[in-house]
Amino acid sequence: MKSVAILTDFVGHDPAYSLCGVVANQVKMLVANGYRPKLIVRSDWNVEEYYPGADGLSVDSGEIGNNVVNVTEKSPEEIGNLIGQLRLALDGVDVVLSHDLIYQPNMWKYHIAARRITKARPDLKWIHWVHSSTDMGTVDNMGKFKTECQGMFPNSRLVAMHPEEINRKGSLYGYERDQIVIIPNPVDLTEDYHSISKQVVDQMQLHARDVIAVYPARLDRGKQVHVVIEIFGKLKRQGWNAAVIVVDFHSTAGDKATYRGEMLGYREDWVFFTSTIPEGSYHIPHKAVMDLFEYGDFLVHPSRSESDPLTLPEAMWKRCGLMLNFDLPVFRQYDGRALFGKFSSAIDVHTGMPGGTVTKYDDVDSYMNHLASAIAYEMQNNPVLFNHAAVRKDRSLEAVARKHLIPAIEGG
Repeated sequence: MKSVAILTDFVGHDPAYSLCGVVANQVKMLVANGYRPKLIVRSDWNVEEYYPGADGLSVDSGEIGNNVVNVTEKSPEEIGNLIGQLRLALDGVDVVLSHDLIYQPNMWKYHIAARRITKARPDLKWIHWVHSSTDMGTVDNMGKFKTECQGMFPNSRLVAMHPEEINRKGSLYGYERDQIVIIPNPVDLTEDYHSISKQVVDQMQLHARDVIAVYPARLDRGKQVHVVIEIFGKLKRQGWNAAVIVVDFHSTAGDKATYRGEMLGYREDWVFFTSTIPEGSYHIPHKAVMDLFEYGDFLVHPSRSESDPLTLPEAMWKRCGLMLNFDLPVFRQYDGRALFGKFSSAIDVHTGMPGGTVTKYDDVDSYMNHLASAIAYEMQNNPVLFNHAAVRKDRSLEAVARKHLIPAIEGG
């Protein structure tokens, strides 16, 4: 594992400044993957408080203009001092992640110092972020220092956040296509989540799932949790990386525990009961339930008997897709806003009174496969569901770290 430093000119942490958020998320990704990054800033402040897991180091670059290049008689001495400080800061570092080093006028002296250090340290690799699509002409305004900062920075890769900017940024900074790496800026999707919901997300690797069902239910057999699992089993057979999160409560013993054991079977890799978390054996906090609805995609509700289930508006508020039981009349009010399956009920659909409705299937496997295909269609063609899953799979901290950041650091 390589040693990593992050080079900035931060003078503090401003949560409203997007670049601070980007760096904070990079620190989170690195720490989660076993790194202890150095975070280099411009003034002495409590870096560790805002970027836990990083070691803060400050350097003094001398006089700083109002984001303009200001070459003075002091500049050569200031650059020399900065080189000495950065050499010490980068001692033992293999890879430096720089932010606007080759772009911002305020960092022009850092740019010169970094190039000179790299000449003496060909083992030192750089990955450069430029957080703008404009050209500030920084190098052209460096006067007598201009020549040494033209063209591609040695031993480096340039970051493009997405494919659209590859050619533009490559032409601005002298990089060919194979010298540019795509690393999207991630979003910490679980930043404000309850610790239990975070645990479920991590344990089940939900960031990599194509489709997630969340079903809060007491494990009475009439809730028909097994139907959700059966439908999502068909999705898995269709090639979807599916998961079912059952938020089970008040289900610690008796037939409820027996029912849970029947459903879990050999499905631990894609079916999870929150009651298996020690602190959630009886129930989990409502905040954690709402977090899981937010992270998931669908509420499949095949229950045989309900009065006014609050799980529906809760799931709707979190923009989940719905698949409801057509045989239970209370669900009919959502016609046109939900998918439906026929799962029997304890209500006589002909009278609306207690009695029972029983749906029999000629081919239950085919029917459940049909319902799974309906969910798959919505995940691909409903833009809200599609975009939600795309952010989870492509822009979460875990996804960006695994697919982009760590390969760029370790891949040379």
